[in-house]
Amino acid sequence: MSLIYVDESSGSDSTGKGTLEEPYLSLAQAVYVHGERVKFRVRKTVDAEYEEPTPTSLKRAKKNAQGIEKKKKKDEEQAAKDQEAREKRERLLEESKKIVLKEDPSLPAATKVRSNS
Repeated sequence: MSLIYVDESSGSDSTGKGTLEEPYLSLAQAVYVHGERVKFRVRKTVDAEYEEPTPTSLKRAKKNAQGIEKKKKKDEEQAAKDQEAREKRERLLEESKKIVLKEDPSLPAATKVRSNS
């Protein structure tokens, strides 16, 4: 079973990989990425030792990981909606370029009218 490291003082959730050299910043991110079936080691400060997380902090991290997952799904859905709207707007723009205005030859010719107001 692999060990996933979390350093709450100098880790990174965006670039961390859970290794000793590149730990995560939050236990929630580590749980989100690796699931619950691995062992975690957490430290609060740079000079502290890595220790097993408490059951309470692990439970809180699991709940926060679910929040991360919900947020990611919501962001993906919003991105899909935005892409669909962009494509629809482009289709409408292309359709509008096909419209050509012509003067109706069956009507009298248009003349300029000047207003003195």
